[in-house]
Amino acid sequence: MNATTGSRLRAWRNRIAVASAAVAFAWVIAPGIVFAQAPQASTPTATDPANQPTLQDDKDVIEAGRKWLALVDSGQYDETWEIASPLLKSKVSKEKWNDGLQNLRKPLGKLVSRTPEKFARAHQLPGAPEGDYVIVEYTSTFENGKHPEQLTWSLEKDDIWRVSGYFIR
Repeated sequence: MNATTGSRLRAWRNRIAVASAAVAFAWVIAPGIVFAQAPQASTPTATDPANQPTLQDDKDVIEAGRKWLALVDSGQYDETWEIASPLLKSKVSKEKWNDGLQNLRKPLGKLVSRTPEKFARAHQLPGAPEGDYVIVEYTSTFENGKHPEQLTWSLEKDDIWRVSGYFIR
């Protein structure tokens, strides 16, 4: 995921927030004043195509997920924790992360196949602050059976997407 993608999504979210605040102001404080002015055609909006996430952005997240999961598959748990989001790091120490992944993955055996199946964007997730999130669900087959995996990505303040959650069912 590149900084341009993050900047475009952050700009889109900020324009939505500004537009929401402007609408609230218009309805509550100045109904006659705001609606009497004609909107400027050159003002960018959240619906401008340049400010929307693109299919390539989504493909970039899926590809980044494949690379991150490859680190997990090869047992590089320290590395996955190091590049994870501050949100994930605040919830679990590196030692607990490593122990948890080792205990979770070892009984599954080696990865046989993994296919991304579901993709979703969200601004609110349970137990997480409001922000930009992407959830990718994978159908994963290991030596000892099928176990769906889910990766949650969060757009951080530095406009970089980082893993904020990893779940196996």
